[in-house]
Amino acid sequence: MGDPVELRIHSYELTLRLADAEQIEIDRVSPAKEKAEAERKKAIPHPGLGEEGKYHSKADEHPLPEGETLTFALAGNQNCGKTTLFNQLTGSNQHVGNFPGVTVDRKDGPIKGYENTLVIDLPGIYSMSPYSSEELVTRNFVLHEHPRGIINIVDATNIERNLYLTMQLMELDRPMVLALNMMDEVRENGGSVLVNEMEAMLGIPVVPISAAKNEGIDELISHALHTVKYQECPRRQDFCDASDHGGAVHRCLHGIMLLIEDHAAKAGIPLRFAATKVAEGDPLILEQLALSENEREMIEHIVSQMEEERGQKRGPAAVGEGHRLFTAGLRRHLCSHHPDLVPADL
Repeated sequence: MGDPVELRIHSYELTLRLADAEQIEIDRVSPAKEKAEAERKKAIPHPGLGEEGKYHSKADEHPLPEGETLTFALAGNQNCGKTTLFNQLTGSNQHVGNFPGVTVDRKDGPIKGYENTLVIDLPGIYSMSPYSSEELVTRNFVLHEHPRGIINIVDATNIERNLYLTMQLMELDRPMVLALNMMDEVRENGGSVLVNEMEAMLGIPVVPISAAKNEGIDELISHALHTVKYQECPRRQDFCDASDHGGAVHRCLHGIMLLIEDHAAKAGIPLRFAATKVAEGDPLILEQLALSENEREMIEHIVSQMEEERGQKRGPAAVGEGHRLFTAGLRRHLCSHHPDLVPADL
């Protein structure tokens, strides 16, 4: 052994002189911390969503008619591997064009080896708010073109930020599968994600994949086809924390839902999604709901009360914070990452 000596620990490379190395002391992790970590990593049974599992009842199933085209909206953040996954799903059989009325590219194609399927690669976005042409295209497509299901691709190395979009997609109440991409990078950097627990907490199928290495793609296709064929929607849409400022956001959204329920049904907008966007003051959704002046005033009062309780003057910030609190808690509970891979505060 030379002096100095070179060491590699995970992705860190260290160079130490032997005299310095002798001064290093290693303490054993406290038993309490070891126990807490062991509990966190304790495996739970696979929930079985999106397959012939305990949530699929043969007696209650209503599969789509044979021969009907199963359309999938492929949605995710920018730079999450979405294009790579689209290519893995469709191969070379792709059609390239534009979405109507805009210069945003549209790519679609059938899933390799499966007739009567079509995957539409939507623009990479970070939220369902209409602040850019890409966000507006994605939202309008899912709301008005009525794809049979959604494949939401999430970057497992940046999971908290990516799940912010996932929360909004789930409010659309469409059959949905989460493709947890770049899991190979997570493992290579000493990290882990408790996939079964994540699936149970979200209420949708979660499939770990590596689009770049073609790992997990067959399982993803199997879950996506099953979920859409039997129209199995998310089992959960309400992620508000009842302990956050006395449940201010929760009460605000449910109050709005009671007021706009008939308007949302008439406009063909999922109720939970509509309520969230109304609380955020989304002008396009408000226009489509065609609320009366009295109803708008009542909603303004509900939102103002929520803002006062939370100490925030903007409804969008308060509602978005509810989503972020859930995703931050999920990441802390389910994900163990190398510190270079994911910052503690995204």
